[in-house]
Amino acid sequence: MNISRFFGTTSREAMRQVRMALGEEALIVSNRRVNGGVEILATDQTSASQMAAAPPAPAAEPAVPQRLAPMRQPAPAAAPAPGVDVVDAIGAMRGALEARMDEVLWGNHLRRAPQAVHLFQTLMSLGFSTALLRAMLKRLPEGLSGRAALQWARGELTTHLPVLDSEESLWVPGAVVALVGPTGVGKTTTLAKLAARCVKRFGPDKVVLLTTDTYRIGAHEQLKIYGELMRVPVHIVQDAEELRRIVAGVAPEQLILVDNMGISQRDRYVSEQAAMLAQAGRKVNRLVVLNASSHGDTLDEVARTYSNDGGSPLRGCIITKVDEAARLGACLDTAIRYQLPICYVSNGQKVPENLLFLGAQELVERALAQQSAAHALYAPTEADFAALLSMTKAPADESAGAAAETRRRQLLPGLLAAMGDGQPLREADLQAACAYIDEAPACSQAYDLWRGYALPQETATPLSLLTERLLRNVQGQAGTAGNAHVLAVHDQVALRTAAGSAGRLRTTFLLDERAQAMVAPMQQLALPQGWQSSDGESGLMQPAAGDLLRQQVGFVQEQLKLPLIHLFEGGTQAVWRTLSAMGAFWLVQCPASTRILDAESCPTTVGAMLKTLTYRPASSTGSDLNLEQVCGYPVQDCVIWIGHANVSLAGRQVSALPAQLAAVRVIRRSDGALLKTMHGLSNIPAGGVPIETLAQWLVAQHESKAALRYTARLWQLLGQGGQTQPELRRALLASQAGLAVWQAMHGAGAGQVREVLQVLAGKEALNAPVAASMMMKLFALKEMTA
Repeated sequence: MNISRFFGTTSREAMRQVRMALGEEALIVSNRRVNGGVEILATDQTSASQMAAAPPAPAAEPAVPQRLAPMRQPAPAAAPAPGVDVVDAIGAMRGALEARMDEVLWGNHLRRAPQAVHLFQTLMSLGFSTALLRAMLKRLPEGLSGRAALQWARGELTTHLPVLDSEESLWVPGAVVALVGPTGVGKTTTLAKLAARCVKRFGPDKVVLLTTDTYRIGAHEQLKIYGELMRVPVHIVQDAEELRRIVAGVAPEQLILVDNMGISQRDRYVSEQAAMLAQAGRKVNRLVVLNASSHGDTLDEVARTYSNDGGSPLRGCIITKVDEAARLGACLDTAIRYQLPICYVSNGQKVPENLLFLGAQELVERALAQQSAAHALYAPTEADFAALLSMTKAPADESAGAAAETRRRQLLPGLLAAMGDGQPLREADLQAACAYIDEAPACSQAYDLWRGYALPQETATPLSLLTERLLRNVQGQAGTAGNAHVLAVHDQVALRTAAGSAGRLRTTFLLDERAQAMVAPMQQLALPQGWQSSDGESGLMQPAAGDLLRQQVGFVQEQLKLPLIHLFEGGTQAVWRTLSAMGAFWLVQCPASTRILDAESCPTTVGAMLKTLTYRPASSTGSDLNLEQVCGYPVQDCVIWIGHANVSLAGRQVSALPAQLAAVRVIRRSDGALLKTMHGLSNIPAGGVPIETLAQWLVAQHESKAALRYTARLWQLLGQGGQTQPELRRALLASQAGLAVWQAMHGAGAGQVREVLQVLAGKEALNAPVAASMMMKLFALKEMTA
């Protein structure tokens, strides 16, 4: 009887492997729990019946004296059959019972933790397996909000995802690295990228390339071309003896990279290839290559086959074709299940640049990034889960978690009554405010940053990853909302440190074209002890204002592949021309003394042109903006008048740069009082956007200055309480939270949040310092009552 061993994290997972390998009629020999999962020993009915029905083999001609012949008499094959049948039946019954119990417990857990259903569906749509999600979500703390649950899952995946500690641990002198895996996963191209990496690190005389792929037409020729380009020797290996001979002839300190023939995970030659590599004469570090665009079950089969092929243990894996994959979850899932450290990630065909060395946090971030253009067609939706759960009966008894939730709700009214100064805070209002925080982009991102700042973890997320997360949120939001443009507002505010010294923060706010606040991804912080920026630049002295602006614009242009409009104040014509040369579109509020050329190319100034403009009321009067107030008055009480002229920037020994001059006058509807005048120049081509849109963007830029006042106050608040977080992280949170307070205080549809903030403030006026403080209190209250 040929008995096979199967291992899974749950009984159901192990049984799935049994059925896939041996069919539905497989016989279970044993089923037991082992460390980390379930082990099943099984065989198929064919081998069992053949063994039971096989007649005694005739005695062969003895090769020893005849007196030993009786020792060869076979035992009756049918004798143990009844016992085996009983063991099989008991094992099958036990396995089925455990699988059923596991399903019942899992269903009950989903009913007790509704947030687990949404998280399960989200992660499953990203490619993670049900087995991993079950094992992970059973530990999901109860009472978490949707975003907090996703943050918890992000931490769990990061903790358990194996990655290569450092490149130095792999590339030691004399190391032999071999790539194995199925056909067409990109082994040869990946090996060339690794070779280029090694040549750059150690030099071409320290690297040797080998290939065992003599089956595929042109395979070794492709590697030879790469070898010639890098001036690295390439050897072709036919068998184990030749492999051992070539390896023996290589200097002990030289690195050997082996490209192997692609073999299907279902081909018996997998074990023969493993045996050949084991005879190389040196320790071979085998890296299995996983195609990110493959189905999860295929990746599982590949990893299982190559992990149990009889060769040396796999050192890790390399994930390829990430640029072609809709989601990355299946690869990370496979790496976690088989504990295969991820060494590199390949994201394109270019040699050598499309090869990344990423940490666990970066990999998880990429896997969880929202794919706005791709929807999971092969994963159940939230509606599917709701329908399935509705078919099951809810447990009659109240669990400990439900009892705790009941007690929390009993105590919550008293807590909310104590929060308001005179006027109690109603639970329904608090829930509505918390829902707004979860839904409004700027507020939700600020809340997530605040949780990481106020409740620091053992391993803090790097600032670069926080910034990348904010930018990906904008990329996804802009794609789903259908915005034609994204506004990048670059501005600055003075800071006051705890010691009383002065500082200055330049920040970039990203808004959609209707002034809906999104994120604040870029900060430049100047303090007495030095200057530092979100992009990694730093120095003892702060650069010039023009250089700072170019850095801000360049950072956003590089990170976001979206139609951006940069809004800022001041600067020189040289700076504006540089930004135009960078391919950036801008709208600048400039001084009236700025020299320009009118439509007839006559020299003039902005101030002189403003006196000649003809103004007309805007058709939308600012109602298209996501703002409830303009210049301190309700937007419906204001009328926006606009003037426009086509001009150009004058300059010595340079050609004129075409531009538009836009002017805005905000008039109070009730009495015609002039509330505000503003004007700006833009390099957006005439007719590129309507003049009403330019006028609204000028208004949005003016109104966004309130976010800077909130930011300055939050910088002070976040420095209190003994926090020891890095200053740039503090600046990031202050900027994002300042943008969130501005959205809550001035944005349309945020009236209920403002009411809650006013209740928390009590009798105090909800000015900038108070509103910023109350938003931090609302964040804390949301965390405590979630």
